[in-house]
Amino acid sequence: MNSSPHFFSPLTIFQIGAVYNAIHRECDQIFRDRNFPLEMDQIPVLLKLHYKGQATQQDISNTLRRDKASVNRTVSLLLKKDLVKVIPDKADKRRTLVDLTTHGRKLAVKANTILEEFDKSKSSKLSEEERTQFNRIMNKLIQAPPM
Repeated sequence: MNSSPHFFSPLTIFQIGAVYNAIHRECDQIFRDRNFPLEMDQIPVLLKLHYKGQATQQDISNTLRRDKASVNRTVSLLLKKDLVKVIPDKADKRRTLVDLTTHGRKLAVKANTILEEFDKSKSSKLSEEERTQFNRIMNKLIQAPPM
């Protein structure tokens, strides 16, 4: 049994959840401290568009494994902040694509830099071997087929 006061269960699912929640809260605080205009929930959408380019909301939802309503709320907020724009899909006139504005691209770079600093700080607590094992294990869990 894990004696850490942060885990109430030795089950992997709860440990992963506890790590996620701790990291999420810490990142939100870092972004607030730097007067960043977004919360951690919104940043993956921004970075998905930054790294992969324009996409439909369904594509964003599938990539991030988030429900479409959540992605829709985030895109609406990013639209209000002039960080994204919605454009017609030239290949399929029934669909629209979400793309970053110039301001959105600048903010995505800033968010990525902040997260890289955070990642470097956290991963520095692990040895090279531990980082390799961690990445291997996380990828294995991510790619595991559903039950």
